[in-house]
Amino acid sequence: MNLLTDQWIPVRPLEGGGAEKISLQELLCGGKKWELCLPRDDMELAALQLAICITQAILTPRDAAELRTHIAKPLTTDKYAEAIKPFIDWFQLDHPKFPFMQVRGVAAKDPTPMDKLMAGLTGATNCCFVNERGMSDNLCGGCASIALFNLGSCSPSFGGGFKPGLRGPASPITTLIQGRQLRETIWLNVINEEELEHIMPWHKKTQQQKITSLEPIQASEKIAAQEIGLVRGLLWQPAQVELMPSSAEGTCDCCGFKSKPVYSTFRKAKFNYTIEGVWPHPHSPKVTIKKRDEMKEMFASFGTSTAPSWTQLARLVVKQQIDNDNTEGHQPAAVIQQVHKLYGQQAQKLHLIVGGYLNRAGQASITGRRHEVFTLNHGWDQNTHAVKELVSLGIGYRGAITSALFFFCKGLKDKKTNTAKLKGLGDKFDLPKVAEIQFYRRSEATVENTLANIDFANPGLELTKMRKALRRISTGIFEESVRPYLNDPELIKTLAVARRTLYKHLNNLEPQQVKGGNNGNTKTP
Repeated sequence: MNLLTDQWIPVRPLEGGGAEKISLQELLCGGKKWELCLPRDDMELAALQLAICITQAILTPRDAAELRTHIAKPLTTDKYAEAIKPFIDWFQLDHPKFPFMQVRGVAAKDPTPMDKLMAGLTGATNCCFVNERGMSDNLCGGCASIALFNLGSCSPSFGGGFKPGLRGPASPITTLIQGRQLRETIWLNVINEEELEHIMPWHKKTQQQKITSLEPIQASEKIAAQEIGLVRGLLWQPAQVELMPSSAEGTCDCCGFKSKPVYSTFRKAKFNYTIEGVWPHPHSPKVTIKKRDEMKEMFASFGTSTAPSWTQLARLVVKQQIDNDNTEGHQPAAVIQQVHKLYGQQAQKLHLIVGGYLNRAGQASITGRRHEVFTLNHGWDQNTHAVKELVSLGIGYRGAITSALFFFCKGLKDKKTNTAKLKGLGDKFDLPKVAEIQFYRRSEATVENTLANIDFANPGLELTKMRKALRRISTGIFEESVRPYLNDPELIKTLAVARRTLYKHLNNLEPQQVKGGNNGNTKTP
């Protein structure tokens, strides 16, 4: 199977209809509007990234003008056919010498079940959440390719000494721009040559590099990140993996289509090498942290936090330098930086795809998945302070309710005698954590609607509406949390202080106006 010529992309018509598979040529050259159709959100995001990376490899636009043309209208079949000629062997999954994202002749005693190639480890306590039973026993060539790519680019390593991808040991956050249909989405996330020279000054020097399946990484090799070319980095495979095809026809457990062959096992082997520096992956935001006068650069990740993606939105779309006021710097993904250069003041709303895994850095076990789409109204890129304020407000209201309930649970102790002045409920029910979960669930629509409709140049009106909604949500959750204890005589005083604490925090989140002007974010004392 060849990813350049065969039908491997599971889609359905945007206007409605059943699922089918199309080729990359049909997607880029046809006029029909599609959306991806896979049962797992992480596989869908990986399929999207893989299609983007292949398009980047074979059809990198010269400049912004050419990219805008590709976004606006389909390619001709002749141009596509000409573009794929030099790369036809690169993307053949079952190539006899250099199969796509694999190594021939992997030395492994026993084959590994296919479900281990999917993100999450079989047998882990979370495996039923991450890998639903029966969804990866047998994979078709297309889904196996997506899983290989996902392993190399988006998910943690196998663990046990296997190397992670170029984005580091923690599962990276991926941020992409969503277009009106799949073909447009692909091109919106392809970087043009002029932009590449800014984000990757060594691009031209490394332009002729091949992907790791054609030129394998050498054991014990030390590789400078600035020596890795764009396409090689995008299709980097950190593990030695070899798929074992079945001779029989079967049904793919992921996409549901019949396939011959299907893949039910693979071989894997670990080997060591070293990457020096951080490779500038164009689909992920970077974070720089200052610790003890040392700068540490890494890709943004969710870690193990269950907080929704909007809490990190400033990290994802706002560029911030480290200075005397900021101990953390962050830089949006190159695709985010490119989009407003493409359209300037004519830029419309930004539809931002955010996805990734929850895991602890350096650990293979995954505790959750994240796949969300946010809409930012036009003007977001020129008024990033408003983006930061919006996110800060949302986090502030969450903090108000958790702080108040924390006090209710802990009570108050006399510092001199270490005895209780006000009895607390205790930690048995973990009210702050439960309230936090409820707050994020109930506030999601409010925050997302504000992001989509706010006038970023004059944000006051929408921020006022958001404050009112979040205040109502916060007070509601607080009262629900403490209702069972309203008549407990030992907790009456503690509850009164906790309620005052809540309203103190809520009032501090109200706008404060200085004399002499009103920017929509303040009020007169």
